[in-house]
Formats: sequence, C-alpha cells, structure tokens
Amino acid sequence: MSAFVFQWPLALWLLVLTLPLAGLLAYARKHRLEVIKSMGGGRPTHRRFRDILRILAYCCLVLALARPGYAPHTESVSHTGRDVVFALDVSRSMLAQDVPPSRLEVAKQGIRDALDQFSDERVGLIVYGGSASILCPLTNDYEFVRYMLEQAHPRSVDFGGTTLQSAIEKAIDQVFMDGREGVQDLIILTDGEDNGSQFESAIQQLDENSVDTLLIGLGDPNNGSPIPIQTVEGTTVFLEQNGSTVYTQLDDTALRNLAAASTRIQYLAVGTSPFHLGQVYQNYAKELPTDRTDDENGIRIYEEAAPFFLIAALILLLLSECWGVRGLQLGQAAMLLLSFNLSQPTEGATAAIGTPFTDALETFKSGDFEAAETQFTAVYNDASDHAATAATLAPIQFNRGLCLVQLASAAAAESNPQIALSYAQSAQLAFLSAKRYQSNLSRAGIRLEKTTLLIVSLEAQIEAEAEAAADLQAQMEGLIEQLQSLLDEQASLRSSLQATDPERFSNRRNKPVPIQPAPEVVSKLSKTFVKNQNLRIEESHQISSLMESIHQQLRPPEIDQAEFETILSEPLRLFTTVRTTQAQSTQQLANWGDWPSARDYLQVIEQTIQAILELLSNDSDQNADESEEYEEMDEDYEYMEDSEESMSSSEAMQGDFAASAEMQALPKPNYSAEDILMEEQGSLQFRQQKRAEANAGKVENDY
Repeated sequence: MSAFVFQWPLALWLLVLTLPLAGLLAYARKHRLEVIKSMGGGRPTHRRFRDILRILAYCCLVLALARPGYAPHTESVSHTGRDVVFALDVSRSMLAQDVPPSRLEVAKQGIRDALDQFSDERVGLIVYGGSASILCPLTNDYEFVRYMLEQAHPRSVDFGGTTLQSAIEKAIDQVFMDGREGVQDLIILTDGEDNGSQFESAIQQLDENSVDTLLIGLGDPNNGSPIPIQTVEGTTVFLEQNGSTVYTQLDDTALRNLAAASTRIQYLAVGTSPFHLGQVYQNYAKELPTDRTDDENGIRIYEEAAPFFLIAALILLLLSECWGVRGLQLGQAAMLLLSFNLSQPTEGATAAIGTPFTDALETFKSGDFEAAETQFTAVYNDASDHAATAATLAPIQFNRGLCLVQLASAAAAESNPQIALSYAQSAQLAFLSAKRYQSNLSRAGIRLEKTTLLIVSLEAQIEAEAEAAADLQAQMEGLIEQLQSLLDEQASLRSSLQATDPERFSNRRNKPVPIQPAPEVVSKLSKTFVKNQNLRIEESHQISSLMESIHQQLRPPEIDQAEFETILSEPLRLFTTVRTTQAQSTQQLANWGDWPSARDYLQVIEQTIQAILELLSNDSDQNADESEEYEEMDEDYEYMEDSEESMSSSEAMQGDFAASAEMQALPKPNYSAEDILMEEQGSLQFRQQKRAEANAGKVENDY
C-alpha cells in the first residue's frame, strides 16, 4: 500500500470549482474598478496577484479536506459485541457486612466497574431473591442501567429467600433474544445460599441456549456473619429466626459443584477480597466468540498531513490581504493588520473644524464610541451647513465609520446580530461617503472592504439563527408527536391487557371467580405483551435522547451550568418516571397473576406522558379532552380487585349525592401532576409490599 494517500479522496472533486472561482474573482475585480472610477477614485485597491494567492489558498484547503496521510502503521482493534445480563442476588443475606460495607454494595460496585469497561455490549439487569425481577432489559444505555442499579434492594423482589434457578429462567425466557446464541453472557453475583433451586433444570437451559455463565461468589466461606436489618423506628438489629441470630456465609461448595456440572459455567470465589469485575469479564470473554470480527491485520492508521496544507493556506491568505498595501513593506503590513491600526482615528480635519472635532476624537479614544459617533455626526452636519471642503468632510465620515464599526463589534459580541448589522451598514455608508469626498483616502477603501465582509458575516449569522429556530421548532413538534404516539401505544397495550379476561375486570359487585386461561394461551400472550413493552422502552430511549438534545440547544451557550432550567427540565424529570415504570411493568406482564399490577404501571405511564404533553403544549382547548381521559382512567380504577371495598362504599353514597341537588360545588384540588404521580407510585408500592408479605409467609428461610 502507498506511503502517501488521500483518506477522503472524494473531497478532491472540489478542485473542479477552481476555474469558476477564478472567473468570479475576475468579475468582482472588474466591477470593483468600475465602482471606484464612478466614485472619483483613480488607483485600484485590488490586485490580480491577490486573487491568485486566494485561489492557491483554496486549493490547499481542499487538499487538507481530503485528509492526506503518510507513514502508515497498523493498529489492532477488538470489539466483543456480546449480550451481558447481570443477575444480582438481593436476598437479605447479601446485607451481611463481612465484605464492607456489605455484600450487596460490593456487588453493585462490581457492576459499575464492568459498565465503565463496556463499549459495544448490550447490558441487562435482573435482581433475584425468592423470585426474580427484570430491572432493565437489554440496552446500550449504560446510564439507565446505572440508574436502575441504584434501585436494587431486598424489597425489589416479591419475597425473600434465594432461588438462583428463577434468575436463570428469567434471563433465558424474557431477556436474552432468539438468534443470539453463543454471544450471550450471564454474570451472577451471589453469596450462594440457595433455597431449593433445581440446578439440573437450570444447567440444561443454559446448555440448550448456549449461555455462558460467570458465577461471582461474595462473602466469607469460613466464618458466619450476622445480617443487619433496619427496624421501623430506624434502629439496626440483627436478623433472628426462632429466637436465634441468623449467621450467613459464602456457600462455596454449592457454587463449585454447580460450576463443575457444566462446561458453560465458570466460578470465581472472590470471598472478601477486592476485585474489578470489568477486568475479570474482559479476561473471561477474550476467548469467546463475538458477533463482529475485525480484519486480521487490524486497521491501517496514517499520520495526518492536513495541518501542513492548512498552514500553507493561512500563509497564502495573509499574503493576499497584505499584498499591494501602499507605502508599507510586507512585514509592516502584517503588523498593521495585527495591531488594528486601521481602527485609530485620523486628525486630518482638526485644523479646519477646531474644538468640536478634537472633543469627538478624545471621546473616541476614551472608548465611548456611541457618544463619539453622535459628536462626529453633529460636526459633519455643522460642516455641511457651512459648505466645508471635501478634504474636511472625508476625515469626519471616516472617523464616524470607525465609531459605528466599534459599536457593531460590541453588539455582535453581546449576541445582537440585528443591531450589529444596522451599525455595520451605517459604517459602510460612512466609509463610502469618505471615499467619495477624498478618493485617495486608502484607509477608507480598506475599511470599506472589511466592513462589507462583516455585513456578509452578520447576515449569514442572522439567517443561521433563523434556520436554527425553525429547526428547533420542528424538533419540538416531532417530540410532541412521538410522545403522543407513545401514549397511544401504551393505552393500546393496557386495553389489550384488560380485554384478555373481561370477567376478571368486571365491575359487577358479585362477580364470579375468574377462570385462569390455559397455560399455553397465557404463555403466548405474556411473550406478546413483553415484546410489545420492550419496543415501547426502545421508543422511550429515543424520545429521552431527543428531549435531552433539545434541552441542550435551549441552554444559552455562555451558560455552562447543568442546573440551568429550560422548558424541558421538568418533562425530563417526569420522563425518568416513565422509563422506570416501563422497566417495572415488563416483569409484571410475564405472569398472568401480575397483570392487574401491570395495568397499574401502564396507567401511571399514560398519566405521566399526558402530564409531559400538558407542559409542552400551550393549547388551552386540550384541557377538556384531557379531563375526559383522566375520568376514563379513574373509572378503570374501580375495576381493580384492591379497590373493591372503596367502590362499594362509594356506591352506598350515591343516594346522598342524588338527593343533594343543591349542594355547593367542591373546591378544585391544588395538586400538581407530579404530586398525583408520586401518590400513585406510593399506592403501587404499598400493594406490592402486601403481596410480598403474603408470599413471604410461605418461605421457611426468608433471607
């Protein structure tokens, strides 16, 4: 392979524009000469050689854009591209502190270390105790995985105990995807104490689905440790059973036997020693197959030669600006441009006009350009009224133009391009006037060119800001459309879930005992619901990215504060609730018995999205439609088994309300959307806790 190449050779096609560019410069040079002659000037301020230098600079820029490279060398690149699911043991035995601060916190930190090492892996998160729950399906959004990891605790599962089999089955049935066999890893972090798992069945599932498993054992295998728990009063006591303190230790023997039973399981007993799970996994997965392969020789890297062409282009542009400046050598011209001597006022009119002009010059030098421009304007008007000579009027207009340029620069620095454009256009007219009065005033011609460039730049900036505002508006409209689409899809999923068993959700008071559908029907519907909700989770990830992008665009560039509030700050906080609740609803959709709870979660999602839409919309006509939708949701709540008692009590009061036709209207509640959502979340957690307590009563060792 050649030692010198253009890495983006398509950019070289831009060289075909060289001839049209040369023609445009020649056309501009011809018309510039005509304008100077029409204004009474004689000597042109532009040279053909300057255009040649600019064309050469353009060619250098195109060559730099084509990314010339030299001195190639090869670098190897590796990507795992695997699916990794963390199964975190959250049983109460993981609260033991033989590994400070606790086994559970050390396991969480290990997962964080692994996430820091990942780049192309898709990651999922399962927590398990007596049962297993999915906190996060497979995703590349590591920040969301970290957020859900913070929510993991012993109350994340329905009841206590430790059943490793439930975590393996949950990962294979509902997290890992078909067609990815051989590139799927299950990392289990546990202390090994198990309450009755059927390991033969779990090993068979791992082998059949080609899932590689890494077992991480935490805790002291030789000495037992008590389990600290928090009481209702906030004090810490040790867990007791049958009047004796419970001691727990790493069940190293059981985990080693499990690893020995399958070639796909590898066991690492970290015990109480520090470890870095990211490095452990990299060593574990380096020999495993991936879904992407790299070239045997890696990738070829070239040293960049573009900077040399960029430097040449800058030198040519500097020469083109300095070439032909009368009375100055090349080095002196460069110093003139760098020191901004063109912005210094001229005193050519001082002798003819006297004190007012001198005062205006002093004001200019003091930096009060607005007052100086007013003074120069007054001097010019007075001189015009007294028929002053052209040699007197030219310096006045030139200095007035310098004041206007300074004002334009200040306005541009303050991000006011419209005001800056107005000042720049006035400065252009002032320099034209000075050139008309005195054609040999070369400084006016030079400033006129630079002011024209400033005007073009400001016009482009104004146009760009208008386009950015239109693009931002289009993004906001697209965001609202996506939120509305997500709301409709979540509502459709909830309706489908309710329609699967009408008798279960009947509003009749003496409803019959619900009949559970056939297992094969339940399994098919559960997979459909879980798949549907996973698609909604992917949509939520895209919406979250779009909201964050718009939020960043709305922040002023000069403000670098993460806490700066925009119109999307509150919607972003609310949308975190949507994503969290979506992840929680996925595990409920997998079991027929949990579908009522799933409907609660789906309803919270709908209400949260609706609250976000209300914040983003200024259309007051939507209030009636929204209130109708909330009323329909409230009616659905009456069908829940948990609220049957409250429903009967409300029915008993219907006669009182009917008889009180003249009752005064109740005051409107002053609850915010966030208050309502938090209240609903608390209600869901309360019902989950009650079910967990009922299920825990069936477990002999709830730790």
